[in-house]
Amino acid sequence: MIPYILLTVILVVIDQVSKAYMVEFLSSQPNLTFPVIEGFFHFTYVRNPGVVFGIGGDAGLPLLFFIVTGLLAIGIFSYYLVKTDFKDKRLWVYHLGLALLIAGAAGNLIDRVVQVDHRVIDFLDFRGIWGYIFNVADMCLSVGITVFLVDQLLLEPKRRKPSVESSGTDI
Repeated sequence: MIPYILLTVILVVIDQVSKAYMVEFLSSQPNLTFPVIEGFFHFTYVRNPGVVFGIGGDAGLPLLFFIVTGLLAIGIFSYYLVKTDFKDKRLWVYHLGLALLIAGAAGNLIDRVVQVDHRVIDFLDFRGIWGYIFNVADMCLSVGITVFLVDQLLLEPKRRKPSVESSGTDI
């Protein structure tokens, strides 16, 4: 369990440090953006009032909603991580997905609580792919849910199948 807790902590630290650095760096840039690859990838400073892809930002959802949702997500993912069998090496993808989900939820929850306006700091702007700006915590959530779903849909059914030796049938 320790490696997954360390991974989670490291990712949250990377998220928070990268946000702090980008706020400092981009605050001095014209239009709060810095082109890394012009027209494709920029560092762009925005403060997201909503959830994923800015959804709900204009709806004026209360801060309590974001805090409760974040705490519930962290609690549920942590519960599933702690209750598993870490001796079973086949579960490493499952554990990785949960660690990423915890890190992502925690990184954005910290912004909601610590930032004066309770908005999430976003700065990764892939203009050549889509119009959404995101951060390291968002990447952890996106990759984490993908890894988790791959585990649950593809790997878990294989783990549940009884092996020929343990089925008790002789051929």
